[in-house]
Amino acid sequence: MDTGERMTLDVEGRRVSALLDHAAEPVALAVLAHGAGVPMTHPFMAGAAAGLVAGGVSALRFNFVYAEVGRRAPDRAPLLQAACRAALAEAVRQAGAGPRSLPIVAAGKSLGGRMLSLLAAEDGEAFPARAVVFLGYPLHAPGRFEGPRDAHLQRVAVPMLFVQGTNDALARFDLIEALVARLGSRARLHAVEGGDHSFEVRGRPRPDEEVGREAGAVAAAFVREVVGA
Repeated sequence: MDTGERMTLDVEGRRVSALLDHAAEPVALAVLAHGAGVPMTHPFMAGAAAGLVAGGVSALRFNFVYAEVGRRAPDRAPLLQAACRAALAEAVRQAGAGPRSLPIVAAGKSLGGRMLSLLAAEDGEAFPARAVVFLGYPLHAPGRFEGPRDAHLQRVAVPMLFVQGTNDALARFDLIEALVARLGSRARLHAVEGGDHSFEVRGRPRPDEEVGREAGAVAAAFVREVVGA
């Protein structure tokens, strides 16, 4: 059961739900965007938020518009990015101002992480987050390795963490390794051995919440390093 602070965000005149999970002594506040197939309340997302919070990073989850109204097909990119902007703006407001303000970071599962990274590439120094965490980056469609979705990542100036399963059908692992190498010191790779796009390992079924919590813990450790906590 989700116990975070409930709120709503305005996304171009549409209202979407959000949940803010507070860490006891936060060192940062993460905007946490869900993937294409699940809403913010999915057990994986709840677990990821819990893993962040346990590591001292408050987490602001939110729904994209299509998830809020119960559609399965994702919105077009401009509306997805508008939802990310609304969440980032709310995070800035929640983080406060002045010397005690919390640093903001951006994290997302699959589609959500990609949309946040597109904003980071577009906004440059105006992007409010100090880092971007990808919980399964969707580098390509299953079995289609040409035309990877990575050109914009060269323009992301903040540190990036790729948490990737080595058996991810949406990101062949050698291609992810090559991408991280090209990005240089800005990027880091955390491998989930045998994990698919949801970090599930064949023959080792586990609850989605537990899988998400582990991914959130990895993200929190990276965030703490980035913000110097």
